Amino acid sequence: MKSYPTEQIRNVALIGHSGAGKTIVAEAMLLTSGAIARLGKVEDGSTVCDHDPEETKKGVSVSMALAPIEWRGFKINVIDTPGSPDFEGDVAAALRVADLAVFVVSGVDGPQVQTRQYWKAASKLGIPRAVFVNKLDRERSSFRDTVTSLESALGRGFVPLQLPVGEEEAFEGLIDIAGGTGMAYSPGSPKGTTVSSPDL
Repeated sequence: MKSYPTEQIRNVALIGHSGAGKTIVAEAMLLTSGAIARLGKVEDGSTVCDHDPEETKKGVSVSMALAPIEWRGFKINVIDTPGSPDFEGDVAAALRVADLAVFVVSGVDGPQVQTRQYWKAASKLGIPRAVFVNKLDRERSSFRDTVTSLESALGRGFVPLQLPVGEEEAFEGLIDIAGGTGMAYSPGSPKGTTVSSPDL
């Protein structure tokens, strides 16, 4: 990786409760940026961020991990944080250096206690926050219910930048509201295909 001036480096912390899918979101970011050639799996310890034998055994992150990527002329340090409250010190450390906190929330479970706790901590530090709703292809997932739960737990003002096309087994992709494009996904394929939104 080439050297970047400070103004072209961003630290992005992935925050959320245990099992929300932060590590696989980090893995998808690495794949999309071209940093890795295939999507790893948490279960077999083949992800970039969860490779420790203890993490593989438990299936959850037990420490903070850093995964640098290059994207559109910037170096982005993706900080994957553990979701268990036992490791909240790692989350606090990540928030101290973060330029952005991305809260990964399961579309099945919605926001949890840790989500609210870390949201308040990021707010106190003045860190910009975004939410990534994950697992929309899972049974009982609901984007609308998740956004409603977020507003109930964290306050109003959430503005979706992308909307899902379908949910659960009918999930087909996403529409980028601002860009007017979409991303279509097919089962078993880790990467989506960019399409014009009417094609979805």
